[in-house]
Amino acid sequence: MYLVYILKSENKSYVGMTNNFLKRIRQHNKEIKGGARYTSKSENWYPICIIDGFKDRKSACQCEWRLKHGGTGKLRGANGRINYLSKFISQKSLLGDKKWTQKSELLKNQNLSFYIDDEFINIFYKYNHSYKHKELYWK
Repeated sequence: MYLVYILKSENKSYVGMTNNFLKRIRQHNKEIKGGARYTSKSENWYPICIIDGFKDRKSACQCEWRLKHGGTGKLRGANGRINYLSKFISQKSLLGDKKWTQKSELLKNQNLSFYIDDEFINIFYKYNHSYKHKELYWK
């Protein structure tokens, strides 16, 4: 099963997708080879949001793309990314329920779980949506 994650390190954030999160976080933190070039510039990356339950790689990639490219300049930073996620999942499009991309499955049909770091829970619920979170303990 695939998941999408948002990482934080100091004042930077990063969005990624994987089917092996424990290996991937070790790569980002330079414990083993293979992390993204962007995360190599900082240390001590930790997850602030994990979206779990994607049925395949394509579905996870669609979510990752939305979180990386949606919104405006306010998307930058950990707060901005969680705020955008909350706003996005709370809105309905003009044509009905939301999708990560035009060709993706409806969000409500994806059976996703949202794990949120307690520091960001208030931001996650800033906009009115029906998705529940599960607490994320990592630090």
